[in-house]
Amino acid sequence: MPMVIVKPIVYGNTAKHFGSKRDSDGHTHKWKLYVRSFNNDDMTKYINRIQFRLHETYQTNVRVLNQPPYEIEESGWGEFETQITIFFADPYEKPVIFYFHLKLFSTDPDVVVGRKPLVNEYYDELVFQEPSDVLTRAMNSTQLLPISTEENRARELEYAKRKLYTVARIKRARERVRHEIQDLTDRLRLTQQNIKHVRQRSITLISPTNDNIIRD
Repeated sequence: MPMVIVKPIVYGNTAKHFGSKRDSDGHTHKWKLYVRSFNNDDMTKYINRIQFRLHETYQTNVRVLNQPPYEIEESGWGEFETQITIFFADPYEKPVIFYFHLKLFSTDPDVVVGRKPLVNEYYDELVFQEPSDVLTRAMNSTQLLPISTEENRARELEYAKRKLYTVARIKRARERVRHEIQDLTDRLRLTQQNIKHVRQRSITLISPTNDNIIRD
C-alpha cells in the first residue's frame, strides 16, 4: 500500500479597520496574511519557504519567507486575490499553490467600526503521496512548538470550527455537482430518446408502403 502523509494547515487573513481613512495613502485597514500549521508543529522540517504574491500595486508584491511565522502584515483599502506557493524541503516535491481572496469588509457591526478584527480563515491539508525518504524523515521528525495552554485551547476550538465549516462547504459543493451531473444525465437521456423517436419517424416516412409499390 502506498505511503500517504497528511499535514493539516490553516491559511487566511485577518483585517481591522482603522476607524477612518488614513490621510497619507487612503488606506482603511491593517491586515495580516498567513499560513500556519493546524497542529502547531514545526513546519520548517518539511517546508523550505512560502511565497506570497500580493496585488501589483504593493511595492515588492512578491514576498518570500524562509522561516515562520509565515505571515505578511500590510495595510490597504481594497480586497484582492493573492497567490500562496509552498515550496518543500525536498526540491523534487512539486510546490503547492493556493489562490486566496484577501478579505477586508464584513457586515458584522463590531468589525465594521474596528472594535474587533475580521477573521477569514480556511482549513486544508497538504497530502504527500509516496514522499521521498528525505521528506518522510523530515515530516516524521516534526515536534510541536511551545504554546500556552489557554491559547492552544482557544486555537484548537477555532480551528475545529473552521475545519467543520470547510468540510461542510466541500460536502455541499460535491452534492451540488452530483445534482448537476444527474440533471445533465437526465437531459442527455431525454435528448437521445427524442433523436431516436425522430429517426424512427423519418424511416417510416421515407419507407415505401404497399400502396406505393409499382407492379409491372
